Formats: sequence, C-alpha cells, structure tokens
Amino acid sequence: MSSSRPQPREVRPVRRWFYQLIMLLLGKPIRYLFRLRPVNTRAVPRSGGAILVANHVTLFDPIWIYDVLRRPVYFVATEELFRGRLLGGIMRWVGAFPKRKAASDLKTMRNMMQVLGSGGLLGLYPEGVRTWDGTNGPLIPTIARLIRRMKVPVYTCRLEGGYLAWPRWASKWRRIPVRMVFSRLYAREDIPESEQQILSDIARAIEIRDYQLPIDDPRHHFTGLAAGLSKVLYRCPNCYTVEGLGAVRPLSTNQIECRSCFSTWRVDLASRVTPVDEHGRDVGESHTVAEWYRRIRDLPLTPIRSALAPLNPGEKLFLVSRAHFLFREKRFPRLRLFAFGRALLTDRRLLFKGKAGIRLDAPLAELDSLSVEPGDKLHFVFRGLLYRIPFRRESPLKWMDALQTLRAPSAGRPGAPAPVSATAG
Repeated sequence: MSSSRPQPREVRPVRRWFYQLIMLLLGKPIRYLFRLRPVNTRAVPRSGGAILVANHVTLFDPIWIYDVLRRPVYFVATEELFRGRLLGGIMRWVGAFPKRKAASDLKTMRNMMQVLGSGGLLGLYPEGVRTWDGTNGPLIPTIARLIRRMKVPVYTCRLEGGYLAWPRWASKWRRIPVRMVFSRLYAREDIPESEQQILSDIARAIEIRDYQLPIDDPRHHFTGLAAGLSKVLYRCPNCYTVEGLGAVRPLSTNQIECRSCFSTWRVDLASRVTPVDEHGRDVGESHTVAEWYRRIRDLPLTPIRSALAPLNPGEKLFLVSRAHFLFREKRFPRLRLFAFGRALLTDRRLLFKGKAGIRLDAPLAELDSLSVEPGDKLHFVFRGLLYRIPFRRESPLKWMDALQTLRAPSAGRPGAPAPVSATAG
C-alpha cells in the first residue's frame, strides 16, 4: 500500500504500533462493556490476504470484530461516517474506507484489491445494511462475484445477541451478552464456481438467531425497551394509523400505545411485542418485532390529500413529512444545507417544498443510491448530486419502504435501484 497521504476515498494502511496501542488501551474495556464472547477466533489466521463476512446488526459490529481478532480488519464503511473530521480521521487510521451505499464505485473495488494484494483482512457485510427487525436481509449478488474474482480464503463471523443488545430502532443499550462465532467458509482452492452456491453458503453461516436466544434476566429490570420502536412499527398493528404509536411514559412500563385506538403492547428484553390491557395483563399472543413489521410493511399504500403541492392529473400523494432540513452534496464530503420544508411522496415523484416553493422535484425513476444512514438520514442521488433528509421525528423506514414499493415497477429500466453496497453503517 502507498505510504503517501490518502485522498478522501483511499484506504490507509494500519500502523502496527497504532493497532497495538488501541488494543492495549481499549481491548479489555470493550469486551467487558459489551460482554463479548468470541468463539473460535483462531479460525482466522493472523496474516495473509482474506475476506471476512459478517451479519450486520449494530454500528458497533466493526469495533467488536476489530477487538477480538489479533490483526487489523479493513472494513468498507458507509461514507456518512467519514463526513466528520474527527470520526472520519479515526476510522481511516484503523483501516476503514468509505463507500456510498447502493452505488457502483470503481475506487472502492481498487481499494479492496489493494487491501487483499498487500495481505490484509477485508471486512464486508454482505447484507449491505444493518437489520431493522432482527432478521437477515437479502445478500448482495456482487459479493459472490467478488469472492470468485479475488480467489482468497473466506471467513465468517456470526453475531448472536447483537441485535437484542442494541436494536437499530432502540434509544438505549441492553447489556446482553454478544456471542461472536468465527469459522472458515472457503479455502482458496475450495471456492465454488456457482455464485448462487456462494450466496447460499454465506446466508447459512451468518443467519441471525437472536429471537431464539434465552436472554431473560429476572435479576434486573430493564427500562425504555419500547422507546424508538415506532421507527419500525410506523403503523398501528391494530388500526393501521400511520405514525400512531408512541412509547408510554414513564418508560419503565416498557409499553407502546396507539394514540388513535388506544391499543397497548408491552415490549420485553427479547424484542417481543405482546398486547396488554389497561392493567398491563397479557390479552393476546406475543409476536416478534419482525413479525409485526412484516405485517405492517405488506399493507397497501393509501393515498392522502394535501394542499401543499399541486399534483398532475392522475397523480396520487402518499406521504407528507414534518418540517425537515434538506442537504445537498456536490463533492464528497462537503454536504451543505439546501432547503428547509416538507418532503412529499407521490406515485411519480419525490418533492421537497420550502418557503420559496418546490426546491426539489425528482421523478422516482431517476432516484439512485437510496439508503437510510446512521442518524435516521434518508440519502439518495438525483442527477449526480447526493441529497440527505434527516428524519428526526418520524420513521425513516416508512419513507424507505414506500419509495421501494413505488419504484418496484421500474426495476430493470434506466433509473432502477442500483445494487446496495456491502458497507458498515
């Protein structure tokens, strides 16, 4: 690897003294704080070019893996984490390099080849994004192509308990033990020719089983388990009101309630949601967050009325946001404020209306690189420029699901969604 000063998207080699200093200062505190239980770390050799794939459950995944393996791991991470000068600098020092999600990037491919060519361990998340509901997402097909092309050993890390320890939607950490199971998936000479076989093998190796874990802890009462759940359950499972759910106060009740039909559910440490009555007694069957979310996601979109923006003949409006900022980036990482107003989603366009009128009018077929970044920020590219809307007081997943549903008929045509990248974030 080159020792010259890297450009914003280049990979920086990890200095051995820096890695050893980090492990000396932070290794034991990280394992104690997150209750890490590494298993079979010796499966991953301490030298030689290789690929490590893992399921992605929290923003701490790379830190955990970096901590328990006795060698640096070069992670491909979402570019959002590199915008801040301090955090971006630290991530570069530990070997991470940026990648825009859901976008093809030749520079990232060159960085990956550089890491493997110099004998480094490349860390990838084949699902591309952190799980919202505690289940595995679809794998990125290009992962299999990359493995076949690179012809290096492939190792896996299955994180068990990581989602329950800090669900993506949650506002606080639960001190649940995290088990990290390492194994070798392929030796160099054992890589299958079939890309479908590679994807199937990876899916089995990193399958999430958190809902099956026995994690009940009667010695402690965890509070705030329902806070933030409305980001995933953005419609009431009973009356289907959009953004109708809210955490019941005090948060120690661990309950979530619909403001329209007043139905109430209790959330437990295993992220299971159970209907309860006004006295907190169970009145129905419990379901996992994943089961409730699938039921909500599969509901049809319902048109609404609003005078905020004129619609074309036959056009239907489905979502109107609260007031938010809209940022635009012409050159990474210079993200600048572009407008303040409301986002509107129709079956044809994504609009953003500010005080001066419509500031953005983007046909759905021309949107690219759709993703929800850390901090509940919706990112997309329109005509070569990156836009970001931070959804601070409503569900970003609601917008992402609606956009994907409305854009589904455009698959296979120009402007169809690009493949998601295997990034951390």
